Amino acid sequence: MQRGSACLVFDVELPPGEPRDWSPGPLPAVLADAAADRDWRLTYFEPRVGASLFGTDERPARWHLRRPPTGPDPEIAALELLRVPEAAGLGSDRHGLAVLHVRLATDPLAELTALADLERQRTRFQGLLPDGVRIEEDASRAWTVAHATFAEGEPPQVMPDSYAEWRGRDQWLWLLASKTPLDRFAPDPEDTELFAGRVRFSADWQALVLRDGAAFVGTSPDPGGDDTFHATAAHHVHTLYLDVFLLARLQFLGANALANELSEVRARESDAARLMRLEKRLVELRHALWSTHITSHDKSNELLERFQRQRRLDQLLSHTGSGLADTARFVEAGRSRRTSLALSLLSAVGLPFGMAYSAAAVWGSPGGWALLASTAAALVVTVLLFVLLPPLRGLLSDTTWHGTGD
Repeated sequence: MQRGSACLVFDVELPPGEPRDWSPGPLPAVLADAAADRDWRLTYFEPRVGASLFGTDERPARWHLRRPPTGPDPEIAALELLRVPEAAGLGSDRHGLAVLHVRLATDPLAELTALADLERQRTRFQGLLPDGVRIEEDASRAWTVAHATFAEGEPPQVMPDSYAEWRGRDQWLWLLASKTPLDRFAPDPEDTELFAGRVRFSADWQALVLRDGAAFVGTSPDPGGDDTFHATAAHHVHTLYLDVFLLARLQFLGANALANELSEVRARESDAARLMRLEKRLVELRHALWSTHITSHDKSNELLERFQRQRRLDQLLSHTGSGLADTARFVEAGRSRRTSLALSLLSAVGLPFGMAYSAAAVWGSPGGWALLASTAAALVVTVLLFVLLPPLRGLLSDTTWHGTGD
């Protein structure tokens, strides 16, 4: 392997404020014609996603820290932190994502598998993070973006003979994107859907997006050095394409949080205010985060679409929106029906009493006995009406059903 690196992404809990001694903004990479810093990337992405990826000038949401290659833990080249935006609807501004930019050496497949195992690496990675930043307890496996090139061009085959029909590039794409050894999970070599997440950039490199990772593999010779195409491609992986997958991760977090909260809502009038809040969250999520067109450059949009397809995010958000609308309609219909029942019962009960009191006032003499007699007469008439008229009995049964149906 000529060139190998990866980004590890996992959930963290952030304290208020900015991390001490960290620089604001995403990790910049110096390219041949520009520095891929925050300002440059804002010209690459549409403005609607810039605030979610980088924050604003007044309130940054992303920070980075470079690490010297001669220092301790030389595998880790740099770190980044991203505060999850409020539009994701996680209920707190303490949720964040950590990114570790790592160097891969002689055995990238084994190295990547080991690095992504947060249960084994938790203590090590926790020591790299600033004070107050904590890896989420339920985070067990990092999401990864890997990149590899080879001096001879076509990657060598590294899988058993049963995968001989897979080209070397496909073997590396699968192993790097899945970061799963064959002894843990052996994919079916005849399954054509395994590479549905492929993105073909050019004759020089390809990418594969899976559920928990993505891989970029060079398919033309890489002579090494910093002034080659593959060096520029590596910079893109650690900047622009990393941003695409961070946005995809934010979409995943927001859509799942909304769907999970909706599943806890009971369809009753007391949840109407909660439904309004969820509808507001859905609108904000779509405006701030949800898009498949985030740049005028097609390949970034294609990468995002592949991730959404792997996670079925389009279906999840669509079903959540439909479920929210159906629940809101049910609640509103129930409220209207209860109002109608209350008015009908008020009319059915109020009419006999009104007539009885009116008759007592016209033909009787004022006094307590007249009031009691008219009240008794009204009660008898009301009971007879509910006994003899089926529609009125239906009102009572509807009232009883709605009273116990919640």
